[in-house]
Amino acid sequence: MKLVFTKTASLISSAQSGGIKAPHGPPPSCPDEQGVGARLPALGRSEGRKELSSPAAGIAERYTSTHQERMGAVRLRGSGKKKLYIGALFPMSGGWPGGQACLPAAQMALDLVNSRTDILPDYQLELIHYDSMCDPGEATKLLYDLLYTEPIKIVLMPGCSSVSTLVAEAARMWNLIVLSYGSSSPALSNRQRFPTFFRTHPSATLHNPTRVQLFQKWKWTKIATIQQTTEVFTSTLDDLEERVKEAGIEISVRQSFLSDPAVAVKNLKRQDARIIVGLFYETEARKVFCEVYKEKLYGKKYVWFLIGWYADNWFKIKDPSINCTVEQMTEAVEGHVTTEIVMLNPETVRGASNLTSQEFIAQLMSKLGGKNPEETGGFQEAPLAYDAVWALALALNKTVGPLKAKGHRLEDFNYNNRGITAEIYRAMNTSSFEGVSGHVVFDAQGSRMAWTLIEQLQGGSYKKIGYYDSTKGNLSWYGNDKWIETLFGS
Repeated sequence: MKLVFTKTASLISSAQSGGIKAPHGPPPSCPDEQGVGARLPALGRSEGRKELSSPAAGIAERYTSTHQERMGAVRLRGSGKKKLYIGALFPMSGGWPGGQACLPAAQMALDLVNSRTDILPDYQLELIHYDSMCDPGEATKLLYDLLYTEPIKIVLMPGCSSVSTLVAEAARMWNLIVLSYGSSSPALSNRQRFPTFFRTHPSATLHNPTRVQLFQKWKWTKIATIQQTTEVFTSTLDDLEERVKEAGIEISVRQSFLSDPAVAVKNLKRQDARIIVGLFYETEARKVFCEVYKEKLYGKKYVWFLIGWYADNWFKIKDPSINCTVEQMTEAVEGHVTTEIVMLNPETVRGASNLTSQEFIAQLMSKLGGKNPEETGGFQEAPLAYDAVWALALALNKTVGPLKAKGHRLEDFNYNNRGITAEIYRAMNTSSFEGVSGHVVFDAQGSRMAWTLIEQLQGGSYKKIGYYDSTKGNLSWYGNDKWIETLFGS
C-alpha cells in the first residue's frame, strides 16, 4: 500500500500544479477521511462514456429518466428489466492472473442469474470489468474510471489481496459494498479499516484452526515455526500464535527468512525443533527443504506442516536456485502434512445455481475452449468467483422487499444513499447458501468460512487424511495417516 500512496500522492501533486485534472473529493455526506479514496488520480477514463462530475452528480434530477440511466438502472428494451452494474477488476496478467478463469466463471453465473425468474426478476446484472494486472498502481487508475464515469456501480468486485486492499479502503467513501473472489490476506479481516468488505475466498488464517485441531489431536504442546517474511505469512503466523496460546500450546522457536532459509533451518536444528509449521511460497519451499535435507531435519523425529496449494510435484521440479537432487528432496519431504482450503464442493449436491460442482467444472472447461487448466490462471479459484456472483445476486434479491417497504428501489442507489448500502450489507452479512465451492457463509469480518482439506505425503504422493469444518468444529478423520500417531501418541 505504501507504494500506491506514494505514486498517487505524486499524481495529486501534478494535478495541483496543473499537469493533471484533480478529481472531486468524496461525497459531501461522507467524512473527509484521508484514505485511498481521497487520493485517486484523474486517469484511466474510458472513451465514449460520459464522466460524472462527482459521485453525487444528478441528485436534482433524481426522478428523471436521464438520472435513472446515470444511476445504472437502464431499462432494457422490450424486457421491462433494469440493469444494475458491477464494477469488477479481473487480473488477466501479473503475479496472479486469476481473471483468466475467474472472469468466465463470473460470466457463467451472471448468465444463469439473469435467466432466472425467481431472482431479481425486474433486473439484469451486468459486469463492467478491467484487467488490474494484480497491480495496485494500475488498479488505482481503473478504480477512478469505475467511480467517476457512468453508469453508477452498485458493487465493486476485485481480485488479488493488494488490489482488494486499495478498493476496499476507498469503497467506504462511496458507500459501496466490495465483494472479492480472490483475496486471502488476513489483513483484510478488519472491519474498522474495511467496513464494507466481503470475500468468498477465505482468509489465509483459516488454516490455523485446522492446525490447532491437529496439534490437540496428537497431544502436542510445543511447536516451532519458520516463515518467509511477507505480510500474508507474518499476519497468518501472528494469528496462529494467538490461537495456540489459547489452546495451551507453546511456540518454542520462531524463525524467519527473506530469501535464503539456510540460517533459519540451522537454528531450527540447533534449538531441537520437532513439530514445525512452514509458511512460504513454493519456490522458497524448495530452498527450505534442500536445507532441511542437509541438516537432516526430517524423518520420524520430525513433523512438518506446509501449505497445501503447491503443485503436487513441487519438490521434483528442477530449480537452479538449489543444489539438491530430486531423490534428496523426495526423501526430505516424505511424511509432511498439508492443509488446504476446499474451493470445490467435494459432495454431489445441487445448490443455489442448480449445478453440481462437477457440472460447473465441465461447463467452465467448455467455456475456456479446451485450455489446459494447469496453465489457466485462477482455475482453482474459479468456483469462488462463480459463487461471489451468486452471493451478490441472492443478497440484492433479499433487499428488494425491505427497500420497497421504505419507499426505495435498487435503481435509486447512488453513492450518497447509505440506506440502500446498509440493506445490501445486511443481506450479504446473512448470506447462507450451497455453492459450487461449498456452503457459502461469512464470518463477522466478512471473510468466507470453509472446509479445510488435510493431506499427507505418503510414498511421494499426497493422500487425503481428513477434513476440518471450522464453522462446526468438526474433524472428519480417515485414519490412514502414517506413523505420526504411533510416534507421538493418539
